[in-house]
Amino acid sequence: MDVFWFLFGFGGRINRAKYWLALVVLLLWGGFFLLLFAEDIGRIALLLNHAPSDVRLSALIPFFVIGSPLLLLGAWVFAATAIKRLHDRNKSSLWMISYFIVPAFLGKAGARIGMTSVMEISALIALGLTLWGCIELYGLKGTPGTNRFGPDPLSPQKRTGRLVAHR
Repeated sequence: MDVFWFLFGFGGRINRAKYWLALVVLLLWGGFFLLLFAEDIGRIALLLNHAPSDVRLSALIPFFVIGSPLLLLGAWVFAATAIKRLHDRNKSSLWMISYFIVPAFLGKAGARIGMTSVMEISALIALGLTLWGCIELYGLKGTPGTNRFGPDPLSPQKRTGRLVAHR
């Protein structure tokens, strides 16, 4: 398996097992990130909650200088693997909007509006979209055979880089 393509490329397809592997990689990455920046994340939480503290913004510079690229790298890996998994389901990358962006927006918008009924409805819609996205990406089989995004990752083919040669 071409690891660079698997983690960073947006073209082609990956099966469920490889997507679960990507989840493990991202969880390890997140754990590393939390261990590396646990103290800084605590300081940011204090600042955001307006808690009395002696935290200075200048103390957080290493977090933003080193942490921001690490977060972006993790987001890139997540997007690349999720899009390839959507391709395996014969869906375009635009489905990322309904599975990830809309639920996040609904959660924030519902909380900002402050009306309990609107918050509950937006939370239920966000939950439904997120759950369906998880079912789609982690649970359902990919499209059998070749689709518009490439050959079936489970078919017996010899992979040479990004090109696929049939036996």
